[in-house]
Amino acid sequence: MAQKQRLRNAVVPRVAAADAVTVLTFFIILLFGIPGQLIFGPLGGAGSPAQLLGMVALLWWAGYQLSRRHIPPPLRQPIRRALLVFVAAVLASYVVATVRPISDVELLAADRGLLSLSAWLGIVFVAADGIPSRARLDTLLRRLVVAGGAVALLGIAQFKTGASYTNFIQIPGLSQNSDLTSVIGRSGFSRPAGTALHPIEFGIVLTMILPIAIHFAISDRDRSVVRRWFPVLALALAVPISISRSAIVCTTVVLAFLIPSWARPLRRRAYAAITVLLGLVFVAVPGILGTLVGLFSGISSDSSAQSRTGSYTLAWEYISRAPLFGRGFQTFLPAYHILDNEYLLATIEIGFVGLATLLALFITGVTTAWRSRKLSSDPTTRQLAQALAASVAAGGASFALFDALSFGQLTNLIMLVLGAIGALYRLQVAGNSWPDPQRARSRWAARPTASRQRPVPAGSSRSPGVLVVDSRRWAASAMPVTPEHSSCANEA
Repeated sequence: MAQKQRLRNAVVPRVAAADAVTVLTFFIILLFGIPGQLIFGPLGGAGSPAQLLGMVALLWWAGYQLSRRHIPPPLRQPIRRALLVFVAAVLASYVVATVRPISDVELLAADRGLLSLSAWLGIVFVAADGIPSRARLDTLLRRLVVAGGAVALLGIAQFKTGASYTNFIQIPGLSQNSDLTSVIGRSGFSRPAGTALHPIEFGIVLTMILPIAIHFAISDRDRSVVRRWFPVLALALAVPISISRSAIVCTTVVLAFLIPSWARPLRRRAYAAITVLLGLVFVAVPGILGTLVGLFSGISSDSSAQSRTGSYTLAWEYISRAPLFGRGFQTFLPAYHILDNEYLLATIEIGFVGLATLLALFITGVTTAWRSRKLSSDPTTRQLAQALAASVAAGGASFALFDALSFGQLTNLIMLVLGAIGALYRLQVAGNSWPDPQRARSRWAARPTASRQRPVPAGSSRSPGVLVVDSRRWAASAMPVTPEHSSCANEA
């Protein structure tokens, strides 16, 4: 009888309801789990499963905004504003494209560009406005790290065996936009691409995830060493075997952001770890370090580098015809010329105005992450903000090295990280606007009582705190709620 009574009184956590993090987790699975060559045929390059979900996310976000009965004063969100300004420049270029003589192929490409833009808006808006708490933000980013580690392992297997493996993936309803070849040769080595379209994209994507993985490896002390550091090791090993000059440059950008922000003992360990990693790569893959050094020492005679530098004259001919708003987003087709410089390509397609808004988007992402870092006194939050800034900076640097917006996995990852920066900024300014859904719907969560709530000073405009239980420390803490800063996902 006593055992039955204990079982009857046992606390059983309930299943949490789906929220924005659930949708974004599914987005990550589609983005990294399905090869970039598989698309929904009628939409062309804009029809990847991840981008289709992004379009649905935008409709979800817009539907919620329209259905709200009480619309509070919006929180100033720099990420949203910067993205909307970029969207306005793209729409202006679309108008310019439609009023000039344009071929059917270019017009179709411009339409697909707008579809891609709507998907990017959906991901950024749902992440920036819908992630309800810092705990859920950490959950999403940990899942991103796991996905990145899995893709890195696939890339390592492709490098060692020379096999693609992605050619075995066939999904009904999806067609191949290009051949499912995820391994390309260079200097006698097999260059893996994982589930990306090209080894360059593969290397840069892993480079963007690397600072986030390092952050959780350092901060998640309650997890085992293997769970924390294995994704970091996989990512760090997979980046050099992509044999990509662009990936090496972006890795340098990441380290330039991270290492100066660490304490001196951690910096010393980082230098030692980098040395050990280079030695491991040198021993495990003879000749690869010489190949990587040759990418830079022989750059003057490299055909890809010559193609980049030789494109400026051709690009200026197109830019001079429509310098302000360009000839139309996505209308400079690869059949015309491959520039391998997204900033140069953007100047052709959306003009100097669009180029300025694109640069402003990356700058806003970095500065907003730094503002979140400045607003917090918590070392873990400050480290996360710096990691996200490093990730966006690496993505921005990659735009100068190849035509990045033509590669969906990288572009969508950039939008996801920008949305995460927006969410972190909102949570730092307004606080956790609602308890974590898993905790709020679970019996583990302590219920607010009159004795536990933080007293509200007379004349204060802030509402009483919401009592939340920290699952790692099992300590109750009152998190103030400001009604006018409630997030859209929390009130749904």
